[in-house]
Amino acid sequence: MPWFRNHYVCTSCDGHWLAEHAEAMEADCPHCRAYGVAPYRSDDWTCVIEPLGKGFVVLECTRVNAHGPDYKRRKRFPTREAAQEFIKSRAA
Repeated sequence: MPWFRNHYVCTSCDGHWLAEHAEAMEADCPHCRAYGVAPYRSDDWTCVIEPLGKGFVVLECTRVNAHGPDYKRRKRFPTREAAQEFIKSRAA
């Protein structure tokens, strides 16, 4: 299941904020309450790399619950580069 960290800038008040969602979606400004502000950037956090011992592990968002994303361990790698290649190969 996809998970995104969205970056917003309100065109009405120049307010900046971040929000995490299962999609790149519009949001209401928490500063001035302008509605329908589109994210200017969305970071795909469906798969993330975390350090684990002397290596790295790839975690993948498998579902979203009331508290946010539920990440499951997919594979362990000796280097961050190897983990990044694994994620790239899955996206292709």
